[in-house]
Amino acid sequence: MHAMNYTKLGKHTVNAVRLAEVIQVFARHGFADLLGRTGIAKNLKGLLHPGTKRLQEGPPETFGYRLRSALTELGPAFVKMGQVLSTRPDLVGHAIATELSLLQDQVHQVPFSVVEPVFYSELGDDCMLHFAALEREAAAAASLSQVYKATLTTGEIVAIKVQRPGIERTIESDLSLLQQLGDWIADHVDDTKGLDPRGIVDEFSRSIRRELDFTIEAHVIEQFRRNFEGQENVIIPRVFPHLSARRIITMDWVDGVRVDRLEAYSERGSDPRVVAIHGCDALCKMVFEHHLFHADPHPGNIFLTHGNRLAFLDLGMAGHLERIDVAAIADLFYAMFQTDSLECANAILTLTTHTEMTDRVQLEREIAEFIAFEAQAIVSGGHVARGIERATEILHRVGLELAPRFSLLLKALATIEMVGRRLDPHLDMVPIIQPYVENLLTQRYQPQHLWREARNNAHSMLRLTRRMPGDFSYLLQLLRSGRLKFQIHHEHLEGLAATIDRSSSRNTVGLIVAALIVGSSLLITVESSISRLGVAGFIFAAVLGCILVLSILWSRKF
Repeated sequence: MHAMNYTKLGKHTVNAVRLAEVIQVFARHGFADLLGRTGIAKNLKGLLHPGTKRLQEGPPETFGYRLRSALTELGPAFVKMGQVLSTRPDLVGHAIATELSLLQDQVHQVPFSVVEPVFYSELGDDCMLHFAALEREAAAAASLSQVYKATLTTGEIVAIKVQRPGIERTIESDLSLLQQLGDWIADHVDDTKGLDPRGIVDEFSRSIRRELDFTIEAHVIEQFRRNFEGQENVIIPRVFPHLSARRIITMDWVDGVRVDRLEAYSERGSDPRVVAIHGCDALCKMVFEHHLFHADPHPGNIFLTHGNRLAFLDLGMAGHLERIDVAAIADLFYAMFQTDSLECANAILTLTTHTEMTDRVQLEREIAEFIAFEAQAIVSGGHVARGIERATEILHRVGLELAPRFSLLLKALATIEMVGRRLDPHLDMVPIIQPYVENLLTQRYQPQHLWREARNNAHSMLRLTRRMPGDFSYLLQLLRSGRLKFQIHHEHLEGLAATIDRSSSRNTVGLIVAALIVGSSLLITVESSISRLGVAGFIFAAVLGCILVLSILWSRKF
């Protein structure tokens, strides 16, 4: 393993001490084997605290817990990284993903005097004139922002989400470090088991940068409000655009409690079993009808108000699906409901980042066994999350990677089912999902849908015919100018090259031995003082011949 060259790693990262701090934290939490195999800490031992130089490896069964503890200690960027990884059980495994899903922003709130300048910089010098009252104590605190309760001069009670000062600079610094670490791991660590470190960091970077821009969250919230307009059981807070900006967002205050506060249901006139169905149905409607869904519907992001009504909060982490993506998800669920192993395999392949695989037979065999022995019990028990978990396990075993947009969706479905089962242990997700799936499949054969598909295909063919003459002309130009190039990708030819090189070396040695023998024979027949060189030539040829024979025998043995 190559030692880490920190100069290369740190050319875009100005704080070497931060890297040393990251290594210290991981070392304290027992990742000796990981640090040893990557060699990351080798050139930074001088910066490490003496108590962490002897790295202790923790027990493997606590890997997820120790990873969660380390990420929590490292701060908001690493916490968010863990939350993104929790949506990728196909990469990190379900045990680790489940542990990382418990990551919460455990931070202390900063004083209002520190946050107050954000109000003026984002909303203007006269922003406080809009508030009849503004509580100085934060109602909630997270790693990226704090929430304050206020009353507008027009009478509305609002929640003001304010970004923590300086957090963007901290996040960008850690993102730079993570990017360099991802590049280094991709270049130097061989046994990453199909992981794409660069891709994971890039996906996380896009996610957290979107989360730092509250104007994007405001737009998403408004889209959710339009989608659920007229729905009595779902509440989406209203955004006040004139009091919102890039680092501050003002919304309706939701008078509610966490959805898993079962002791509060009676006083709010609510039934946990009905609320469980409403919550799961709302997410299914987001996915199969709106194609825009809450990506992290854990209990802290869903509030119970009154009369079985639910409010979805923290919509900054949302997922979007194209029509073709929703069709692929519907195909997967329908194949599971119908216990059709072949269709289930085809549907699963559409959820991956690529549909080419070396052993499709293995995938079909794994799916067939799953359908034969487990699917019936999973479907009859209404355990959709368990079915999702088994499908991603199969993908991992056959070396396929779930596309990020689908992993976020499957994680959301599994999370909402978990929340629903807290409210109603006998909750069955299948009757909730099945009508949406069947409705989508029915729509495929309706005349308007068939006409739309035919029209889209016709437009695609028309675009192709329009581009074809230009593309053909461009190829001819390249051919005439001699700039047309063909790239051939070959695999596993390193062994052939080594064999050819070894054979040519042996042939060369054989020719030298033959030349020495012939030359030495001629020298011996000559009556001269140099005839003794012939004897030396014979001896040298014998030595080279023995070495050549031994090398051939040795290579055949091994």
